[in-house]
Amino acid sequence: MPKKSKTATPSKPSTMWHSIDYERVLVDLDTSKTGLSSKDAAARLHADGPNELIDRGTKPAARILWEQVTAFMVLLLIGAAFLSLFIGKYFEAGAIGTIVILFSILGFLQEYRAENAIAALRRLAVPEVRVLRDSVITQISAVELVLGDVVLLEAGNVVPADLRLIEAVNLRIEEAALTGESLPVEKICEAIEDKTAPLGDRRNLGFSGTQVTFGRGLGVVVATGMSTEIGQIAELIQSVEPAATPLQLRLDRVGKQLAAGGVIVALILVVIGRLGGESWGDLVLTAISAAVAVIPEGLPAVVTLTLAIGSQRMLKRHALVRRLPAVETLGSVTVICSDKTGTLTQNRMTVTVFEGSGQRHILDDLDAIPDQHPTALLALTAGALCNDADIQVTEDGDVTTIGDPTETALLIAAHKAGIDVESLRIHTPRAGERPFDSERKRMSTVHGPLPSERRAGLALIEEGATVAFVKGAIDGLLPLTTHVWLHGKAEPITPEERDRINAANDNLAADGVRVLGVAYRVIDTDGIHDEIEDRLTLIGLLGIIDPPRPEARTAIATCNDAGIRVLMITGDHPLTARAIARELGIVGADDHTPSVTGREIEVMDDDQLMLAVKTTSVFARVSPEHKLRIVRALRAQGEVVAMTGDGVNDAPALRQADIGVAMGITGTDVSKEAADIVLRDDNFATIVSSVEEGRVIYDNLRRFVNYSLGGNIGKVLVLLLWPLVMLIITGATKDAIALMPLQLLWLNLMTDGLLGLAMGTEQAEPDVMMRKPVDPGSSIWSDGWGTRTIWVGVAIGVGALLLGAGYHGVGTTRGGDAPYFQSVIFTAIAFMQIFQAIGNRSTRLPLHRLDWKGNPTLLLAAGFVFLAQIAVLYTPFLRDAFHLQPLSALTLLLCIGVGVLLLVAIETVEWRQRVHREAVKV
Repeated sequence: MPKKSKTATPSKPSTMWHSIDYERVLVDLDTSKTGLSSKDAAARLHADGPNELIDRGTKPAARILWEQVTAFMVLLLIGAAFLSLFIGKYFEAGAIGTIVILFSILGFLQEYRAENAIAALRRLAVPEVRVLRDSVITQISAVELVLGDVVLLEAGNVVPADLRLIEAVNLRIEEAALTGESLPVEKICEAIEDKTAPLGDRRNLGFSGTQVTFGRGLGVVVATGMSTEIGQIAELIQSVEPAATPLQLRLDRVGKQLAAGGVIVALILVVIGRLGGESWGDLVLTAISAAVAVIPEGLPAVVTLTLAIGSQRMLKRHALVRRLPAVETLGSVTVICSDKTGTLTQNRMTVTVFEGSGQRHILDDLDAIPDQHPTALLALTAGALCNDADIQVTEDGDVTTIGDPTETALLIAAHKAGIDVESLRIHTPRAGERPFDSERKRMSTVHGPLPSERRAGLALIEEGATVAFVKGAIDGLLPLTTHVWLHGKAEPITPEERDRINAANDNLAADGVRVLGVAYRVIDTDGIHDEIEDRLTLIGLLGIIDPPRPEARTAIATCNDAGIRVLMITGDHPLTARAIARELGIVGADDHTPSVTGREIEVMDDDQLMLAVKTTSVFARVSPEHKLRIVRALRAQGEVVAMTGDGVNDAPALRQADIGVAMGITGTDVSKEAADIVLRDDNFATIVSSVEEGRVIYDNLRRFVNYSLGGNIGKVLVLLLWPLVMLIITGATKDAIALMPLQLLWLNLMTDGLLGLAMGTEQAEPDVMMRKPVDPGSSIWSDGWGTRTIWVGVAIGVGALLLGAGYHGVGTTRGGDAPYFQSVIFTAIAFMQIFQAIGNRSTRLPLHRLDWKGNPTLLLAAGFVFLAQIAVLYTPFLRDAFHLQPLSALTLLLCIGVGVLLLVAIETVEWRQRVHREAVKV
């Protein structure tokens, strides 16, 4: 029976299994190399539970829906609907209720989709696995794995739990999704002395969810379920509460301000009405009118639809929006924390450098190699023959590879250099080999005798020779080397040449390049099975790197122009990370600030980390917890953080960031489900276009909000001051209701709604990516918009009051029982808002310099609203429903005229502001 202390709770990933000899691990887990007995396994399964991820914190659908319905602006709309019901206006109540339902459904769907990250993690689970039970190989469900089980691994397997390896034969495991390491990791069984080694350096462990790419091995289970590294990521994902976006915070503030304003206006009107002797019935109607005037009923719907329009535009630019409010947040981003592998780089190992014959050649034009670099051609030929990967080239020229990324990189380079790899291998078959192993750090294959028609680089070697090709780490090859290929022939290697080769290797490694030495030896056919890795001739060094994306440098430069800082946060090696960062411009050539590693973050307190994120641009060998701490440290300093990534290890930080951006092609399902935005082309440059779109959307939303509130100020002024106008004209507050609730609803939903929606399609202004990021703490009223909103609102109110006062004496002589002045005020406000919307297109360019083709939707909407207003005035059943009278042609022209005057005033004020801004610059 297993010891209780070994099975009571699952092992935690923090246990230093990597630093303990595997024999001691077996003892600690009360197991052996032949595995557990079925009885022991059953007891442990009962004690520890199944090997699966648990969903501890996903919001239920009902809670998500409740949060949408109880959002502040939605509550305001619900209040307006109930007020409409209270006064018997069922049509208005139904219209507002429809908006509430649509707004809530849209919000619900967006957040519900964002709650699926744990489901994606579960899909990484392995259905079945081979283990040793009762000393016999048995296939079981991976869910049944327990601590102490011994698991068999081979190429193609997904690691089913966290394992301490006890046998590794040329075993390599792909861990990029978890650690960010570009290449498969060569695994060992020996203990690693460094107890604080980061995950990427714990080479004697296999992590749940990673994939075996080569070799075979045995591992003992040391953690299952939520105790695995991937389980800890699941815990982190579920512990993160998504923060409210800047837009949500701004709208919440505006909503509270409007609610307070509505109450104040209603109370003022009630007091004025009582002093004037108005009946309580009229006072209630007046108060409801005030509330309806203050609340912008179309605001939530227009905001949602504007964000949806923006998300569609982003989709055309290859960015898929998963959470709608995130669209606007992009405009406020101040820091982008980017993963390296697959985000800034191509996630495809590529041969980029050849060092041979005393010279370094950048292999950016592989087609020229056969003519210009025959030694490099020989090296690529050797790399294609001494290689276990496969390459297939279709008739259309499409290339597919299977095998280790380093070896496939050699095959692709050979193919691009004009080598027909398949034909080369047929005509130069393998006669013997010594496989790669981690102790020798090299691989050898034997080919020959070479035919008279020697292909590719083999033309440099004599006909009939039998050749051993060797590739591997230069520190393992150089001691076996007696000659070096110089100037087209093998020359004895000198001490100076050895020093030069070592220096070249060190320089390439310092640039983050993985270096492979390539050598050969002509051997006797009888000696194929003798020692072939001796007295070698070194052909040269091949440099292999996961290259930066071509467009990433330009994208980062654009981010710098836009006031956005880019940080690289990766699980890869510090030298590799810094080299890529320098090449992309994340780190300047004269920036000698060292990279910060996960090991250093581990010993930092929060204050030290906050200082580090201010001064450091490259973080390497970091774990998921470190990424999360970095994002939190940045946000604690007021930064608006976008986190890009593609791996499982990125998911918690993607959730914590203000904007999580996942890669759509190379990204794992986990990262996509945790993200707000998915880049369908995996192009870092798409981030820049997404930020631009976010800024455009913010500009458009601010235009609409200030347009809507400017109109509301005008309506409130009319309601507040009309009783005073009546008192001046008639000596009493009779006819004190300037606008009826239904008329106000028409203005709020028709002029605000349709014209506001059209504003959401406005294109970017020329300098949108030359400005600083939008301050998330700034008010919608900042940058002069508050002053503009107030004076435009006052102008609308004064214009409507003057026209209304001028027509007060007309009475009801034109038919119906509605006061004529109400129709005048109603129409004047509608037309002024049409021209206000046209004047709102840009604050940086005059109207005559704007491209009218840039926003045809606004012109169509303005025309439609104008015709709808005419229809309401002159269609009998609509006129009666809205308590209106038809206006004379002269009156209609006057209403249009005040709208034109408002547009002229807006353009004049903006012209003066532009002149002032230019003067300040000078």
